[in-house]
Amino acid sequence: GGHRALRRAFELGPAGVLREVTESKLVGRGGAAFPTGRKWEAVAKNVVRPHYLVCNADESEPGTFKDRVLMEEDPFAVIEAMTIAGVTTGCEVGFLYIRGEYPRATARLRSAIEQARTRGLLGDDILGQGGVRFDVELRRGAGAYICGEETAIFNSIEGYRGEPRNKPPFPVQSGVFRKPTVANNVETLVNVLDIVLDGGQAF
Repeated sequence: GGHRALRRAFELGPAGVLREVTESKLVGRGGAAFPTGRKWEAVAKNVVRPHYLVCNADESEPGTFKDRVLMEEDPFAVIEAMTIAGVTTGCEVGFLYIRGEYPRATARLRSAIEQARTRGLLGDDILGQGGVRFDVELRRGAGAYICGEETAIFNSIEGYRGEPRNKPPFPVQSGVFRKPTVANNVETLVNVLDIVLDGGQAF
């Protein structure tokens, strides 16, 4: 049943996926609890290009490892969810920012990304859908606790010291490389698979 949700997302189209995610009332599972549908819609409607997606897999709170379990046990779900989010919000590149202390999760995600590319589930023409493009870059953190904060991640991805930025502007307006950016936690994204398959109301 792998990647059924991605195929369903193409059937629904970006507007349909946005509708279901908004109706589901899914909120950020990284702690901020911001409505995911509102965040995605803001980026999708932004006329500035390109758009970027960031999956926050830094998870550096002491004793916290829920995202590690998801990444180690079902890395394909993380990649599939990122792809749905990227295609829905008009992103062609997604950055998966993972903490350096997760070597097993990193290895499994890297393998999943390579297999997805080989099978046409990432890259320049996903599932033969007329040139729909999305790809994932894996970026490893260097152990900085502050890089769990989304704007510090942006600085780190860009090659700068991982320090938070002032808000506003918010990431949906100016994120990675100062472009509109969707930033979601691993658990938030993985929930999107059930929402796409079963509908927002059921979630």
